Amino acid sequence: MSMYFSSLPVIDTHEHIGFVYKWRPEVMGLLHLCLESHYMMASIASADAKAAGHEWQDEGISPWHEAIEAKGILSPESYEASMHWIIDRIPLIAQTSDWKAFQYTLRDLFGMEDFVLTRENWRAIDERVREKYHDREAWHREILERAAVKTAFWCYGKPLLAPPCRGVLDIAGFANHPRAKVQSAAELRAAFDAYVANAVADYNPVSMKVGFAYYRNIAIAPAPEGDVDAALASLSPEAPLRQSRLVDDFIHGEAARVSAERSLPLQVHTGTLAGNAYETPLGGSYAVNLEPFITRHPGAKFDIFHGSFPQWGEAVTLARKYPNVYLNMCWVPTLSESMARSMLSAALDAVPINKILFGGDAHSPEMAYGIVVLFREILADVLARRAAPPKLMRGAAEWILHRGASELYRISI
Repeated sequence: MSMYFSSLPVIDTHEHIGFVYKWRPEVMGLLHLCLESHYMMASIASADAKAAGHEWQDEGISPWHEAIEAKGILSPESYEASMHWIIDRIPLIAQTSDWKAFQYTLRDLFGMEDFVLTRENWRAIDERVREKYHDREAWHREILERAAVKTAFWCYGKPLLAPPCRGVLDIAGFANHPRAKVQSAAELRAAFDAYVANAVADYNPVSMKVGFAYYRNIAIAPAPEGDVDAALASLSPEAPLRQSRLVDDFIHGEAARVSAERSLPLQVHTGTLAGNAYETPLGGSYAVNLEPFITRHPGAKFDIFHGSFPQWGEAVTLARKYPNVYLNMCWVPTLSESMARSMLSAALDAVPINKILFGGDAHSPEMAYGIVVLFREILADVLARRAAPPKLMRGAAEWILHRGASELYRISI
């Protein structure tokens, strides 16, 4: 059955692979792949108590800051030091799911035969990466083809790799706009409608992303228009709209309205945050916080990202209870392979099969590849353990890997 799963097409509902386009990988080689494997880098930073209070990208915490400052053009000495920094720390996270997915990437795409990176194998892999990046777009298309990814959702905006990627509209892109001349809730509604219409005309997004868990609790309260008018008046013209919690709630209420009107699902970040973030308490991002908002907007469709990890029981329960709520396992395989198995098994027990979805949540196509391979392993193993006819389990795999997303996002492959 696992061989059957390995060839099934995938609709990958969540990727950030636009990040890799800011680098010059033909110059940085393997180092750029390591630095863009941001979950792995955050795990490495977590091993060092001296990094407490910082993000892994901060100066002095990892080689990231220096690489960004140098625009990817590092001196031979700096490159060597960065290489050794990573190689020396890999053993600290070699047992993690983060590393397992990255190991699959290095094995399948670049021929790594060892379990970890070493000073001996780095040079050969580094040379292969640089060679592949002489034609970045062709290489990225090849990676997605080898992973059988037919469509990948590009966060955010108009994809630089289209096809096969499809764009996602970032609601925060609107909420970060300055108040400027917006004086009332009615004007704010009209401005948001124009924001969506422009995106539809430009790149026809498949969804809208709610990513505000990184700066606030995800509970969304009702926002009466009179109160919104007063809140807008209290903001300076230069202040971002989201500076007012009430205005931010109103914007997301409008997003739910647009979701229903345009059949644009809302992809909502729930659960743990990327990196070593200290800004937002974890409990404020759990999926149960969304329940009152979900009940107020039965016409909108909610794709609950990351399964509210580690409180995945909440996301499973919401997807079981509400017809307009979907469980998305993006990122979960590399957070914890064992918890991904448990989440998937519970979801199969409780949730209709057309409402269990998958995505990678990677910063590079290479990283996305490793996550897809790891999730296929998890899926095959979990389904093989169930006392059900093989034909039924094969059908379940098809729903999870592509049919559910095809139905929700109205995509043909």
